[in-house]
Amino acid sequence: MLTYVLIVTFVFCLAMTVAGILISHQLVNTYNTDLHKRFFYYLVAFYAFAFYGIWGQVLTRELLGSLDTEAAVIETVAGFLPVLGVPFLFVSLIMLINMGLGVAGKPLRPAWIGLHGVAFALLLLASWLAVTVLRAPRDFLDANLLLIEAVGMTAIELLYFAVFLLLVLRAPARDVQNGKVLREFSLLLSGGFVARILLGALVLFDLRFAAPALVAYFGSNLAPLLYLRAKSDEAFKPVRAETASTEGMTHVLDRFGVTKRERQIVQKICLGKTNQQVADELFISLQTVKDHTHRIYSKLGVKSRMQLVQLMDKAK
Repeated sequence: MLTYVLIVTFVFCLAMTVAGILISHQLVNTYNTDLHKRFFYYLVAFYAFAFYGIWGQVLTRELLGSLDTEAAVIETVAGFLPVLGVPFLFVSLIMLINMGLGVAGKPLRPAWIGLHGVAFALLLLASWLAVTVLRAPRDFLDANLLLIEAVGMTAIELLYFAVFLLLVLRAPARDVQNGKVLREFSLLLSGGFVARILLGALVLFDLRFAAPALVAYFGSNLAPLLYLRAKSDEAFKPVRAETASTEGMTHVLDRFGVTKRERQIVQKICLGKTNQQVADELFISLQTVKDHTHRIYSKLGVKSRMQLVQLMDKAK
């Protein structure tokens, strides 16, 4: 039977996944930069792999164990599940490298995807050959399949994170504030990787660390995500309306009963102003801007800045 600890841990991991994806998607809709979009895709692929490769094994072992399934069958089924998650791991690592390329000011080229695919396949092949060359007894391989897979995946991720950090730290400082935010975000992202690996290693010594390790794994990207959310106004410009006309905007705002103050905020948003800039220019508090913005979204039937400026661009 599934224990209460396991159920609570799963719910907590699921909650962090949903929160992480929603916050990241909100950042994409607000800033629409390559970094925000790549980070969003990285998170989606990361969480997909985490559920397939980690929770898939945990839940399979618990469910099959409760059915008195033979240990060999449980190990075989649980050991195969990470294979299903490999494509998601591959996509997450591509997005990781592409984030590094974006910070370094290098263009995203389709050829990179093919190169990543070849490198990833070679790393998997090298891991398999290493096990084969060692000629370990079959009983040892069967008993330690999970450990072997974990070490192999960790080694591959470590290599990609090393390349990512190298790209970021060697990137020219085009803008001091922007560069500072990007470097600190990258260090937090890499620190999350180190933290989940260290806590994961503790599970090998004591299974009582399993629940904290799972929480750490799913929460390892929250620190860089929340940092990016807090600092994006300093380093990036929000989306803005490109073709909105005063006449078209007035027509739409009149139709939906937008107040005078709300119209001022809409105009500022369409100019690409951050919430803090809007607050400063209108001499109101940041919370007041957020409250007005929420009411504006409700009246116009939109959910984000991007949808708002797109609506204003289309207004006739």
